[in-house]
Amino acid sequence: MDDVEVASKLTKRFISALKKEREEDISQTQAQLVSLPPKVLARRGLAVLNLRVSNIRTALGGSLVLELQPDTAVSTEIDRGVAIRTGDIVAVEKMPSATAKRLKSTASARVEGVILRVSPKQIQVAVDDKFADAAVALDGRLWMTKLVNSVTYKRMDEAMDRLTVLSAPTRLQRIVLGSLKPSKPKSPEQPVKYFDNKLNDSQKDAVQFALSASEVSVIHGPPGTGKTYTVIEIIRQLVESGQRVLVCGPSNISVDTILERLDGLIAPTKLLRVGHPARILASTQRHSLDIILRTSDAGQIVRDIRVEIDDSFARIKKTRSGREKSEIYENIRHLRKEYRMREKKALAQVLDQGLVVVCTLHGAGSSFLSAIEFSTIIIDEVSQSLEPQCWIPLLMHPEVEKLIIAGDNKQLPPTIKVGMNEKVLGTTLFDRLVAAHGEQIKKLLNVQYRMNDIIMQYPSASMYNGKLIADDSVKSRTLADLEYVMRSDETETKVIWIDTQGGEFPESIPDESITTEFDGSSKYNDLEAWLVIEQVLSLLDKGVKMGDIGIISPYNAQVTLISKRIEACQEIGVIQNQTEEEEILEISSVDGFQGREKNAIIISLVRSNANGEIGFLTDDRRLNVAMTRPTRFLCVIGDAETLSRGSTFLKRWADWAMDNADIRYPQVGEALELATRLSL
Repeated sequence: MDDVEVASKLTKRFISALKKEREEDISQTQAQLVSLPPKVLARRGLAVLNLRVSNIRTALGGSLVLELQPDTAVSTEIDRGVAIRTGDIVAVEKMPSATAKRLKSTASARVEGVILRVSPKQIQVAVDDKFADAAVALDGRLWMTKLVNSVTYKRMDEAMDRLTVLSAPTRLQRIVLGSLKPSKPKSPEQPVKYFDNKLNDSQKDAVQFALSASEVSVIHGPPGTGKTYTVIEIIRQLVESGQRVLVCGPSNISVDTILERLDGLIAPTKLLRVGHPARILASTQRHSLDIILRTSDAGQIVRDIRVEIDDSFARIKKTRSGREKSEIYENIRHLRKEYRMREKKALAQVLDQGLVVVCTLHGAGSSFLSAIEFSTIIIDEVSQSLEPQCWIPLLMHPEVEKLIIAGDNKQLPPTIKVGMNEKVLGTTLFDRLVAAHGEQIKKLLNVQYRMNDIIMQYPSASMYNGKLIADDSVKSRTLADLEYVMRSDETETKVIWIDTQGGEFPESIPDESITTEFDGSSKYNDLEAWLVIEQVLSLLDKGVKMGDIGIISPYNAQVTLISKRIEACQEIGVIQNQTEEEEILEISSVDGFQGREKNAIIISLVRSNANGEIGFLTDDRRLNVAMTRPTRFLCVIGDAETLSRGSTFLKRWADWAMDNADIRYPQVGEALELATRLSL
């Protein structure tokens, strides 16, 4: 099969799967927007009501930015429970009169855009060009709803279209397609002089491997093994050798982590972040392309026009004359056209100086980046990325000769909404490259600095062929080693399993008394939630701080139930109120804790039934994420009998726990007694 046939076969599968994903995404979102009342949407965090326009300004690309604030007649702050975040696509439109039964869209008054910033006092929206006229006309009381993010789908579709018609793929593209074998890695001619002298042998080996002659390198970084530090060293070595590097990841968080570590190690003018400044950590905003354009000599040519445009918007708001508004806005159109022309030249000047450009995978599809030539592409967190996303930079920059990908295919995969797409989109670029070219293109980082030796033991044996090593600095540590924690049997124990076997702690399907947020696919376990509260109170009693503790459950309904009980405990003073951000007791789903760690983690597994049904727990990678979050103490709460019948992975974990953990068998009466004592 030649290259064209390989590309065609691959893209045909991707295009079909992406279409189904988009349709399902739209269907789920639209179903809620159409069927649910606005107040329910607001409670679920999918809408914000009672907003007003406080300002309109100009941003990168000449786009308009709406600054929205709460209507002070209703509220002075935006609800902290809102699930609308930076980068989300939203619609803004006028709220109807109080007598209207539903909030309905009016096409002429609807404005769509991208969230730039969300704070308690303000939401900023970058408006799509086609909605510019409507944005200027917005007034009165408004509301905002979250829409499907179509930009990522569009960029992936464009990449697949390019791959479909690719008649003469480059050497690197052929290797990624799997139709050509990569060159054999060779050690560098000169010994590598490492910038970071603290790198361990496996990290140094990975750096040398990535710098070798091989066109493709896979850095496998299990939890706590310093993958990011390794990637940073690779970037610095490439820059030192005179190469220009494009660094990508599936999310803003993934690339901002790299940007934060590079800050101060590479000259500010040589390190550029493509994306809205609001998406970038405050400490590294000086690398934002937008900020540099505003402050550099190259940006001087566009600043004056930006000021003139913003002044014109202010004049529109002050005048009541329709004719005058029309004349001002016509002038704004001409100014924006000139702004884009001048900005394009300024962008080229700034980008030409950059040696490291950092952006999301879909951000790599930005047209203004196509004029910049790179030597190497690095994709971090590749196992959380859909493969069609990874093709965006590869096709936008065919001049690239080397691809380095880093991630862990034993942790959470990219989110896939349609079950039948698992075989196509569930196989990441990490998996496919290793399957096509063998283990010789991969390097494992095997020394981990997070978990003590007992916490590490089972994930290492079950997911990483027993190859992980706990560094001497972490292998023996417990909660008791913290200076403010009392020494006791519990704080000196590394792993506890509270086994609810016997059917006395049954799972349930949520109803309105628990939450209105979830359907029958979610589960909760009322009595198990009390065991979580009991464990939290026990740890706090020993001096463990709330900020040391994280609670994880695979089920959102259980997360909600436990959160409500923790809040109730705070209200009656059993648990102190959380004021400082670093002292927050965090409760989240497995997805929410990906990439995070805590001194103590409590996992509530929920499932307990006579049929051995375990739902989400069949995903070994999901469990691997949960069990590798703690540094000193892990408490697992679950029905070992149900779990053991559900999967081989869980049975082996339960068997391992019998030999290596402190096994406890709770009594239902104890849980009920706690509930009665707290009067909750």
